[in-house]
Amino acid sequence: MNGEHTPRIVAGFDGRWQHTQLLDRAAQEAERRHLPLTLITDLRRRTGAGRDPRDTHRDDAPSVVAAWRRLTDAVEALRLRYPLPNISGYCLDDADIQPGAFPISAARLLVIGSSGRYNAPACEPGSVSAALLRAAGCPVLVVPENAPRRPLGAHPFVLAAVGPHPSDMQVVKAAAVEARRRGFDLQVLHVEPSHGNSGWGVAEAVKSVPDVQFSVVRTTGDPANALADLGQDAELLVVGSRPGELYRPVRESISRGVLLAPPCPVLAIPRELPVTAVS
Repeated sequence: MNGEHTPRIVAGFDGRWQHTQLLDRAAQEAERRHLPLTLITDLRRRTGAGRDPRDTHRDDAPSVVAAWRRLTDAVEALRLRYPLPNISGYCLDDADIQPGAFPISAARLLVIGSSGRYNAPACEPGSVSAALLRAAGCPVLVVPENAPRRPLGAHPFVLAAVGPHPSDMQVVKAAAVEARRRGFDLQVLHVEPSHGNSGWGVAEAVKSVPDVQFSVVRTTGDPANALADLGQDAELLVVGSRPGELYRPVRESISRGVLLAPPCPVLAIPRELPVTAVS
């Protein structure tokens, strides 16, 4: 497949040097999936969370040239470090980042940072990441800029957070795929109601992904606290999300809460998507 129909990894890039960790993670995910990587930067976003009050200059030709130069430098740096089939970059206007529009329409995974320009939360309205989140219909990987280092000698694992609803089976399956892809074990944090009747089994969900060692931690307490504790030692945290909760406030949304302050890289799986979308 070629061009607009080629599945790819898409990463949001705001031109900051701090995004090196994000770009490296995006390239690594593209390597794992054997897919091309596309970087997107937004040329004209000057309002909301992405606006610096001191920034008074207009979107003139020099600023556009500077954005292209930063994007080109990032693409070239990644090409030197990663033998990917294709790494490309796009400078887009707000109107170009829409559902169904290329390149976001070809995304199998969207990679964004946990914070945007001027330390604004990446998911807040007005940011480049929020525009990408609104347009994307794929899983989203949020990469913290200052993720804690795993203790030396600690056994790496992928952590999945699930509840009693059977739709969370998709989250477990996606986490098992990620664990197998990395060669790690899977740990499942199962948040149950007080009566302890979950309605579905984690073991049955993992069976569809062979060669994955897994364990289950069950809790009836505050899932946000449990995720914060376990996530500190995880290589990847996989959570489920409802449509829209990642880019607009949703009351009592655990997924959005961990994305705003991720203890480690967080992969959000839209529950209405088939698990094959992240394979």
